[in-house]
Amino acid sequence: MGDRMMRAIVMREFGGPEKLRLEEVEAPDPGSLREREVLIQVKAVGVCYHDIINRLGNLPRTRLPSILGHEIAGEVVAVGHGVPALRPGDRVATIQRVHCGRCDLCKRGRSTLCKEGVFFGEEIPGGYAEFVVAEEQGLARIPDGLRDEEACICACTIGTALHVVRARGGVQLDETVLITGASGGVGLHTIQVCRLIGARIIAVTSSPQKADRLKEAGADEVIVAPNLKFAQAARRLTGGRGVDVALEITGALTFDQAIRSLAPAGRLIVVGNLETKPVSFMPGLVILKELEIKGSFATTTPELSESFRLVAEKKVRPMVSRLMPLADAAKAHQLLYDRQVTGRIVLQV
Repeated sequence: MGDRMMRAIVMREFGGPEKLRLEEVEAPDPGSLREREVLIQVKAVGVCYHDIINRLGNLPRTRLPSILGHEIAGEVVAVGHGVPALRPGDRVATIQRVHCGRCDLCKRGRSTLCKEGVFFGEEIPGGYAEFVVAEEQGLARIPDGLRDEEACICACTIGTALHVVRARGGVQLDETVLITGASGGVGLHTIQVCRLIGARIIAVTSSPQKADRLKEAGADEVIVAPNLKFAQAARRLTGGRGVDVALEITGALTFDQAIRSLAPAGRLIVVGNLETKPVSFMPGLVILKELEIKGSFATTTPELSESFRLVAEKKVRPMVSRLMPLADAAKAHQLLYDRQVTGRIVLQV
């Protein structure tokens, strides 16, 4: 490829959606791939709320100019030294944050916390482009029959759901789970994963028109809370007891209500923080009820492979709400920010 150019959505400064501009930039050179690196021709890339947080300048590790996009699916074009398992023509998808595979955390099975880990669109260029370079340990093969548009969102939606529900939340059969921000990409897939386990699901949304979609995805109960006050309703739906687990996808805006929704010995798992604001809560509540508060970050490569298996077995359905061309990235950000989306927007490259 050498001095070949590619189209990419480039962000040169932080700010509104208009900061995302379609440009011609230099494409990665297959001849300069380092050990374990893979050059991918991007076919589809998902638009995640994380991208909006990043664009607004709220993620300190982002290097400008930046190409956003961590939900990537495409075709292998070239491989560097030490990549025996992949060859040109293979279809692959990425996890959000690529780990080193060698540090103590990776060896302990906590690869999402890898100290050397790099997030697409932050430390390294992401997938809002025709080509992207990824390390092989951050890639999983896309099974035949799964379209790129669906495969690209599996890590960040289904993989994240598996990580938050099982690895971090330890959700069990017959437990009651409350999910905030339930109509977004992570929320809709988290409902499906909880359903597979056999939990009772209470989904929270601020918009009445999204309630049907949540029922369709598998929620047992839907609380519509335009004012984001839902703790009382959650306790009412559980006979005054509260929920066993609250999966906090919204973050600061709903954190206090999520904690107040919990039963004694309840677990609060924080996976999203749309407003990137701090929270205040009463430690007394945590002490008296012996509550647990845990965080949940990215997805592991095995979790992405498992997501693909669940989709192939028709146990979970990837919920893409609309497809848009790469050039419409700014418009996609605006739609997502205005909460006009149920599920995921995918850009076709």
